[in-house]
Amino acid sequence: MLPVSFVRYAFPSTFLLGAVLLAGCGPGGGGGAQPRLSQKVEFLPRYNIEKAVVTVFQMDGFQLIAGRKAGGAFQFVRRGDVVSQERFGDWFDGGVQVRADVTVTEVEFGTHQVSCILLSSRAGDFVPTEKGDRRVKALLKRVEKLAGVL
Repeated sequence: MLPVSFVRYAFPSTFLLGAVLLAGCGPGGGGGAQPRLSQKVEFLPRYNIEKAVVTVFQMDGFQLIAGRKAGGAFQFVRRGDVVSQERFGDWFDGGVQVRADVTVTEVEFGTHQVSCILLSSRAGDFVPTEKGDRRVKALLKRVEKLAGVL
């Protein structure tokens, strides 16, 4: 039999510790969680999907950064201008540069996950941003559609 004082203080504090640990490990809770948008593409070859990624992002004004290793992430960069403000919002002006890191991962046989992290910079380091989420979602939808016709 446990003493009443032990039960009264030990169990609630153990529960509180568990809740704090879970909150820190969850999405958006501490430690480098990056906003990542993704789109599943089913029953299409990886080659078609990767070709669609490059085509869609380049058609939207992004430039492909050279040096990608096979199977690695695609990196695209775009400088802010009037067109980018119309497409992404007022935050994407002439002083801002945006980088999109796009990965294609096979999650199960015949199903690929196309994921994108958007990072922005204003004369400094690139940091994750959620400001262009709507535009990135639209681009990923286009990737899925274009991959189906390639």
